[in-house]
Amino acid sequence: MPTRTVARTLASLTIASFAFAFVAFIAPAAEAKESKSTQNEAQWIAFDAAAKTVTVKIMKKGNGPNAKLLKTKEDVAFNVIPEGSVLTRTSVAINGVKGELKDIPAGKTVLLYWVPDPNKEGQFFARKIDVVFSEEELDAKYGTGEE
Repeated sequence: MPTRTVARTLASLTIASFAFAFVAFIAPAAEAKESKSTQNEAQWIAFDAAAKTVTVKIMKKGNGPNAKLLKTKEDVAFNVIPEGSVLTRTSVAINGVKGELKDIPAGKTVLLYWVPDPNKEGQFFARKIDVVFSEEELDAKYGTGEE
């Protein structure tokens, strides 16, 4: 019986060691790669398909870990991936429906979810862009509901 107890103890210690190694070394690397997005409200300026960038004017202070990197009323360029896997490309939602960067008109209000670009130091990457409709635009599109 003592041999079984020793074997179980060694097995438990081995499993615990692997768990510790994962939590201490592997998990932080994955977390660094997938940092949390910062959200800003911005005014859409343009999409440059050749350069794979979008330019916006930041309108409201951001929410998120990198909010201090951008200032309101400044024009900022964000790198984008317009096509590809849903896991890697910049996703676009127009009134909750999948859209494309080329479909966003200049002057439109957008919510931009971004991170520092992991491939280009000092630049930003837009993960997701949501187009925001004004009350007037929603009323024109769907009616006011008053009859």
